[in-house]
Amino acid sequence: MRKERTRKPLYKRWWVWLFAIVIIGAALSGGEEDGKEAAADGKDVAPVVSTPEKEQEEEEEVDEIVEVGIGVPAMIADVSFTVNSIEETNEIKSSNQFIESAKTEGKYVILEVNVKNEKKEAITIHSSYFKLITTDGVEYDPNTDGAVMMAMMEEEDFFLQQVNPGLSKTGKVVFEVGGDLDLNSAVLRGQTGFWGTEQIEISLKQ
Repeated sequence: MRKERTRKPLYKRWWVWLFAIVIIGAALSGGEEDGKEAAADGKDVAPVVSTPEKEQEEEEEVDEIVEVGIGVPAMIADVSFTVNSIEETNEIKSSNQFIESAKTEGKYVILEVNVKNEKKEAITIHSSYFKLITTDGVEYDPNTDGAVMMAMMEEEDFFLQQVNPGLSKTGKVVFEVGGDLDLNSAVLRGQTGFWGTEQIEISLKQ
């Protein structure tokens, strides 16, 4: 009687497993190469790199600040700013006998400013649109103390003043600063609106 040879199933043959390992290895290595190519093509998320062209565009978006001196009109965005005069004192005397004078241990800087509107629409000017700034970056806001406001009651100010096209408004802005502040190294910064997107700087050097 002749014996029949029993064949082994394919999964028990060594060359089948060797072939499978080669196929799997090739597939994995191909996937890594595809990933590298995708990264090289910029398909993966990558950090934004700043270019010279982009930096130049960002610099152009920053509004230029114009600087002039006392008595010289400075125009920006069709609005003219002029500092007519400067007064330094430690006491603001009231012209009303029933109102006390305002005093400070430092000094008051009183600036008379003219604002002319050459836009095609009305603008609003407020004292908060001004700042006194020193060369080392110290900023002073206008004084809103009640005693100062009462003492300056007879003077023109910039309390939400509306200026129509072609007209101008002159008012006084008061800053309370240290007695040793040298105005020759300071500027008055003005702006045309609440957000301060358009600014002007006027040197207070006398």
